[in-house]
Amino acid sequence: MNETLNKLYYGEICPCKEASPENKKYKEVSKKISELTESVIRKYPDISDDLTELIEEQHLLTALESEADFERGFRLGVWLMIDTLYNIE
Repeated sequence: MNETLNKLYYGEICPCKEASPENKKYKEVSKKISELTESVIRKYPDISDDLTELIEEQHLLTALESEADFERGFRLGVWLMIDTLYNIE
């Protein structure tokens, strides 16, 4: 079996686990969001449940968008490979 297919089959390649960028800016923004969320919950404890639900729904929406982006990119890659393999000039 092809090495890449072998890794994919045995779970060594898992794009969804690598979806979060590992760079300084991403970590800074993520930390800022957490701090702001905690600040809002402290200031307005009566909306804590609603805010938590809103954040969870936003995370779900982001995950669905990422999944769709991955699928579109994968399909484009396949079409590029097909085009390259069968339309040799």
